[in-house]
Amino acid sequence: MAPSISIAAAAPASGWKGGRKAGAAPAEGEAETEALLLRRRNAELEREVALLRAELEAARLRAEAAEEAEERLCAQLGEAECEALELARAYQGRVQELARGLAAARSC
Repeated sequence: MAPSISIAAAAPASGWKGGRKAGAAPAEGEAETEALLLRRRNAELEREVALLRAELEAARLRAEAAEEAEERLCAQLGEAECEALELARAYQGRVQELARGLAAARSC
């Protein structure tokens, strides 16, 4: 589950920001307030980045584990196929042996 992301309200289209023209120097108190808001937003974004990195690492570990499991399953499947082939050949040989014995018994 991804963390929530808050989005600030857009500034008015007229170019005014907080009672002053955009680009105009903010008053001293406004600058401190804006800096504080920016520091808080930066801290919030850093926490979100840390969470996303943790999620990414967890997903990477899950993918790695799944890949290793797939490799083990493929090896097991190969062994099972080899064993099945050996059993089928042994069964076929036994059937042929019995067929020859039956044919020999009928010809006597």
